Amino acid sequence: MKSASSIKRSGFTLIELLTVIAIIGILAAVLFPGVQGVMKKAKKSTASTKLRNIVQGVISFSDGKKYIKTGTWSEASNSSAGSIGEYAAVLAYNSNLNSAEIWYVDADKSNENASFPKQVLTGAVGSQQIDVNFNSPNPSNGYHAWTAYTPTLKNLNGDIPLLWTRGLSLEGLWDEADGVWGAEGGHIGYGDSHVIWTASTADDGNGQPI
Repeated sequence: MKSASSIKRSGFTLIELLTVIAIIGILAAVLFPGVQGVMKKAKKSTASTKLRNIVQGVISFSDGKKYIKTGTWSEASNSSAGSIGEYAAVLAYNSNLNSAEIWYVDADKSNENASFPKQVLTGAVGSQQIDVNFNSPNPSNGYHAWTAYTPTLKNLNGDIPLLWTRGLSLEGLWDEADGVWGAEGGHIGYGDSHVIWTASTADDGNGQPI
């Protein structure tokens, strides 16, 4: 007959399980911030690419001859805009940028529960309209990530900012509540299609004034 001490033990004791759980907790505490940082950098990179695509659309539309006017968009007035939604419509109509996706940033805390529209313009040529959901920013449809001004200039260059991340204040800083990235900073897209990330419009991120 085998004694109790000779019977092979299977499984873990409570102490061993608690030790494993503690080790996992320590590893998670060490690794998780690093993973979060990598994910945030990836989201910023994606946002930068989206803004660059929009800026290139503006450059393509302008071509040194045209500019986005201040007004109300329609097919008959397809180069006029009075809101960021209409600004997007100008590029959708004239530069083939009809995907609504590039106007939103996934990391935007204002869009946590949003379902983004797919297109900027809907309908057939001759009867196109701005998608109602795209043109009505709210928690359900999402808030546009970018801000622009009109009228734009005909002759664009690398010194002219065309669009920037939503939430920029008159003081040149991004607002904690309204900023896509909070008060951390934002992207700015220029007339030669380059995009920068900066914490303040007084600094281009490399110590140089904007």
